[in-house]
Amino acid sequence: MEIGKLNQRITILEPTTHTDTIGNHKAQWDELFSCWACVSVKTSNENSDNGTTKEVQTMQFIIRQNSETLKLSTSVNCISFRGTIYEITGIFPDFVRQDYIKITA
Repeated sequence: MEIGKLNQRITILEPTTHTDTIGNHKAQWDELFSCWACVSVKTSNENSDNGTTKEVQTMQFIIRQNSETLKLSTSVNCISFRGTIYEITGIFPDFVRQDYIKITA
């Protein structure tokens, strides 16, 4: 892949718990790191459930593979892209060339 195709900025998020001034615990997403990615729509479906129609898109993010990106987990991390948070459903590292990693969300 050409480096010029990594032209979209994404943010990898991790869950954290913060305590406010009176001791209440609040779960929220915090930025783990930000990187450049090649972003494309992999699939797009519409589902009707109880009379409401929902659009479900599967996105594919291709980012450079390094020690930080190899630590990503489908059960812990999420991706923020253009104001929308995507749940990571698959992580596919390239163990042969070790240069890029594909993430579906």
